[in-house]
Amino acid sequence: MFVSTKSSSSESSIKNHNHQFKNFKDWVNFFQDQQISTAVKTEQAEHYLSDLIQQVDVVGTEWLDQPAYVEQYFLEQHHQTCALFQAYLERRKQQQGREYFPTVAHAFEFLAKVAPVKLVDGSWLYSSVQNWNRPENKDLIYIYLEELGMGHTRANHVTMYQELLNHYELNSYAEQLDVSYYEQAAVQLALAYAPPEYLPLVIGFNLGYEQLPLHLLITNYELAELAIDPHYFNVHITIDNAHNGHAHKSLQAYLDHYTLAEDPAQYLDLIKKGYVLNDIGKSSTEIITQLNPEQLALKVFQNKALIGQYIHNQKCQFSGKTINEWLSDPAQIADFLKVMLEKGWIVKDAAVEQSRFWKIIDDPDGKMFGVFNATEKQIIKDWIQGATLAARLSTRSKSQLNHQTESVLNHIDQQQIHQLKNRLNRCAAAEQKIDLLIPYVAPHMHHQEVGLWATRQLSQLLFPFQTQAMTYS
Repeated sequence: MFVSTKSSSSESSIKNHNHQFKNFKDWVNFFQDQQISTAVKTEQAEHYLSDLIQQVDVVGTEWLDQPAYVEQYFLEQHHQTCALFQAYLERRKQQQGREYFPTVAHAFEFLAKVAPVKLVDGSWLYSSVQNWNRPENKDLIYIYLEELGMGHTRANHVTMYQELLNHYELNSYAEQLDVSYYEQAAVQLALAYAPPEYLPLVIGFNLGYEQLPLHLLITNYELAELAIDPHYFNVHITIDNAHNGHAHKSLQAYLDHYTLAEDPAQYLDLIKKGYVLNDIGKSSTEIITQLNPEQLALKVFQNKALIGQYIHNQKCQFSGKTINEWLSDPAQIADFLKVMLEKGWIVKDAAVEQSRFWKIIDDPDGKMFGVFNATEKQIIKDWIQGATLAARLSTRSKSQLNHQTESVLNHIDQQQIHQLKNRLNRCAAAEQKIDLLIPYVAPHMHHQEVGLWATRQLSQLLFPFQTQAMTYS
């Protein structure tokens, strides 16, 4: 069943199968390419996963060998997480500072760096939908469709996060990330196209992913405190609950498949391996500990230098170079900023009003007013003021996202939906309709307009009782 391939790292091993995959981002792009068939993606996913699980360490997951004990284990973990969060809240009541995001810039950097994973949210469960006629998959499929918002734009997790990035103008910074940030996203997409025999991997992964982590609670709390819309994170707290939410359904799916397993030992082995796949790549906690707003500010200046190198006055010089010469090479920007500090144009660890450069970019009459958007100015402001001062001054007016109540369809969207609707109407049986709709709820498609429409139809066909209160068109 497994491909026996030994390697010192998962990435070097998996790319032996196909030379086009140079890094994890290549894998993400491959699985998200709508021109590549499901069959080809499944073939590559099998290679990817078979190599990966050769290397995972399942030490410490022995408790998963006892299905009757697993629910109690998760309840204990849940209570422990809640106790740790209460301790956090108590520290905050004692006037201790934010522990994740001292400044708004820290939060913006976090939102950009977790984007590769958030933009494939729930994708690992797509493989369960392709086996929709197996009753034991119903809980997994229901979780997937809820991750897709049952086809409603405001509730679809990917559109929700994309809207967050758009609102705070973080897309360009999310797109410039090192490929290492795509490792966990590649794992989730490989699971999305896992062949049927690897379904226990998906179940094990989902079992771990749907548990309530401490970092989610604190992230939600501190984003709200910084007046950054926390809705995406709050949703994951409410729907992942252990009583009747995704965590509960994940456990039920694990138990249902265990009772039907032909080889329980092999099933549990794959469950454990799937569970530890949650630890592949950069975790949210690791990203938080490595946040560096100074590097983010440097990235802001480097991005602007690409255009700014052509438009400054040649007479103005710093340390023997014109501004255009300084900006001509992104590698020089760090040194240029040091010169700006030495010359007093930027006064670090002080209120930004003391910096001449800030007045130039912030004052409506400043020569560079409008060059930096609101998010970039916030990043620069926090960098200038320094973590201690910026954390104390991090007060912002609340800026809620303007969630769309309805989508405006362009001609192509309307045409695609019209064509799919006609094909659906020609299907005689519900089974045919379901099979027709499934490709449209794939990870690369479900957040597009035709995918959202298809998700609504599929949700109604598979779960008419849960969706009867919703309106479909």
